[in-house]
Amino acid sequence: MDVKEVVGWMNRLNDKASRLAGEFGVKACTDITGFSLVGHGSEMAKQSGLGLRIEFNQLPFVSCAMKYAQLGAFPGGAFDNKHFYSHDVRIEAMLDDASEMLLYDPQTSGGLLMAVPAARLAAFREKAREIKQEIWIIGEVVSGNGIRIV
Repeated sequence: MDVKEVVGWMNRLNDKASRLAGEFGVKACTDITGFSLVGHGSEMAKQSGLGLRIEFNQLPFVSCAMKYAQLGAFPGGAFDNKHFYSHDVRIEAMLDDASEMLLYDPQTSGGLLMAVPAARLAAFREKAREIKQEIWIIGEVVSGNGIRIV
């Protein structure tokens, strides 16, 4: 694989997902990178003046993430993220320390966190299936502020 191939692949990483966002009137969207799911989610919630309710059991962790989390194999950025964002996060689910730290892990795929209008969610899901774009419904936007992990 040469550099041109890598660049081409990276240009396509969120291509289908971003087209879905435009087509279905997504209200807010962020790419999940180094600041972690809760870091980026917290910023998105704060800017909207609303909160997020995230269902831990719906999160699509990469294979072996929990195995390495149980071993405590986290980069320093995870601890920085926890220090910076934990004041905006309420953990209501029964999570062990490793599971909680996964929420702050900066090692992500760069996927998109989108706020899809509830009235358009069924059509959004159907179109995603049609174009072979995986999606996960991990929670909902709620009144209030911060992030609740349930």
